[in-house]
Amino acid sequence: MTAPTPHTTATGMDRFSNVFFEECAEHLADMERILVALDPADPDREELNALFRAAHSIKGGAGIFGFSDLTVVTHELESLLDKVRGNELRLTAAMIDLFLEARDAVAMQLGGHRDGTVVDLTVVGEICRRLQGQREGNAPSCADAAPPAADAGAPPLSPDAPGGSRRLEIIFAPENDIFQRGVRLENLFNELASLGDLSVRSDISDPPSIEALDPEVCHTRWIFTLDTTAGEEEIREIFEFVAEREQLTVIPVEERPGLDLSPGGEELTPSGDQSAPSPSPSPGRRAYDRDETAPGAFGRRGAETESSIRVGVTKVDQLINQVGELVITQSMLAQMAGTLDPVLFENFHRGLLQLERNTRDLQQSVMSIRLVPISMVFSRFPRIVRDLSAKLGKQVELHTMGESTELDKGLIEKIADPLTHLVRNCLDHGLESPEARLAAGKNPVGAITLRASQVGGRIVIDVMDDGAGLNREKILRKAAERGIAAGDAMTDEEVWQLIFAPGFSTAETVTDISGRGVGMDVVLRNVQALSGRVHISSEPGAGTRITISLPLTLAILDGLSVAVGGEKFIIPLNAIIESLQPKPEELKSVNGKQVVHVRGEYLPLLPLHELFNLQSAVTKAENGIVVLVDVEGEKAALLVDALLDEHQVVIKSLEDNYRKVEGTAGATILGDGRVALILDVHALLGMR
Repeated sequence: MTAPTPHTTATGMDRFSNVFFEECAEHLADMERILVALDPADPDREELNALFRAAHSIKGGAGIFGFSDLTVVTHELESLLDKVRGNELRLTAAMIDLFLEARDAVAMQLGGHRDGTVVDLTVVGEICRRLQGQREGNAPSCADAAPPAADAGAPPLSPDAPGGSRRLEIIFAPENDIFQRGVRLENLFNELASLGDLSVRSDISDPPSIEALDPEVCHTRWIFTLDTTAGEEEIREIFEFVAEREQLTVIPVEERPGLDLSPGGEELTPSGDQSAPSPSPSPGRRAYDRDETAPGAFGRRGAETESSIRVGVTKVDQLINQVGELVITQSMLAQMAGTLDPVLFENFHRGLLQLERNTRDLQQSVMSIRLVPISMVFSRFPRIVRDLSAKLGKQVELHTMGESTELDKGLIEKIADPLTHLVRNCLDHGLESPEARLAAGKNPVGAITLRASQVGGRIVIDVMDDGAGLNREKILRKAAERGIAAGDAMTDEEVWQLIFAPGFSTAETVTDISGRGVGMDVVLRNVQALSGRVHISSEPGAGTRITISLPLTLAILDGLSVAVGGEKFIIPLNAIIESLQPKPEELKSVNGKQVVHVRGEYLPLLPLHELFNLQSAVTKAENGIVVLVDVEGEKAALLVDALLDEHQVVIKSLEDNYRKVEGTAGATILGDGRVALILDVHALLGMR
């Protein structure tokens, strides 16, 4: 094993390398998604082509940036994929497993360069050996192999050309910044040379003056002469990540007898001996040497660049913070304007209203930048379910719903591990074996469902299985064995919550999947750290549903400010039903606790001055205001002195600047410069 030193270069190249790392990770994610869904009996040709392109892009990009070790596995991977998509080898389930292992090996190497993590070279070597063995040892004879499919985008071959090859002239006029984007032209030359016999000429028709010469700016166009059997689209594919389509011209020589080069033109020869014609690869395929590299995913041009742009998360966070400060400033101006005569200062008030609208629109636009679809998390689970179900000998189908539901990127990154724990528990504990399911009259194939939805200002994620459900007696027995307070009088919901106790596990044996008593307590702790909640419901024989509720965003929210004693609190608007002043006859006492009767419902009354130990002018509910709140079906009435105003508030962390205050989700700065606590309504309900 070896832990490579993270790749370090000049600051500019670090930025380029980071882009490559990001796009390489995207290619690996696409490969996993395609492979898990691929049917070996009837593989989709477009999916096979997509797999090949992903492997080829990683290999080429790695070569451009000097990560030569990344090209080793991807070279063998694309070579085997090329035989499969050319119908020279039949795709098998074992081959898909090997492709997934190869993908993991490349991910390990990528982590070595990006994060400095350990890379097991033995694993890499073994993967390469197995890929090569599949490619060479299991290939059918030429008589049995189906002929490769023709390149649909290729121009017709010259009938009189030897071996079906033809001569092409390729004119490449790159943009001036091609060197600054980290593109190494020698890799383009070598990639083209792999398609046939190649010669290269340079053309500097409009050279700059010596004073204006910049070695990082390209003033050259390139003219390639290539004898090849490859089609035009296969040639253009080489340039797809470094040039727009109109920067490349491909012309058969017979259609253009000569090329007029301006003075200064020079013929070049790519690395390797090109004096004799190169063996032409078979139609529709490429031949590669171990040390060849190709242009990679970095510097992608064209339509994709026009529709999206990469921006660092740090820059987005800075923008969000700046918008937050703008919201606070706008609130301050609005408060000061409240003291001015609206008639005398009509234009000023009108301008402030426009500022408020613009600030809100800007805030919503900026916040949407950080929102990403939860499919980024859900996409990892088909692979997990596939691998673990095979290991456990279970048949499982995974269903996902609401994948387009958007969540703050910071939450996406932190919710992945808790969801992984839950899915693994569904596989190991929740779902029965096929034999047990058949004996219970159920489908031998179990189902796990991941569902995401937006409810008000929160994101709700359900992890459901149709297994045996939680065993109440077993949980109570295990709790007693571990000295956890539990009894038969507990409701089902209270019993289910016991599985979140540290060290609690109902597994009879310890495996590498579960049974060590870690996992569910980590899930609860991680979710609560995100101001989230976890709820469990289960039915014997029908399955279990675990629901995670998270705030939509952690930055800005709409709230109602209320007064309690000399302090101000913010109640999130999405939790408020209504506010009212109760009559004395509507106030009751049940089991020593006050409740308020509202339209047939008795709601617990929570005096905020008692919960936060404040001296308040209002101690009797009939003299104050009660704010009715609802959090996922759980209702209560908060007693306050007075209602003040609605605000768009910026959430500031109390723990980072002060300490954790029970019942709060953070704090904000009001227009008058005072600090107000933002209430966590769900936590308040637990304090009663």
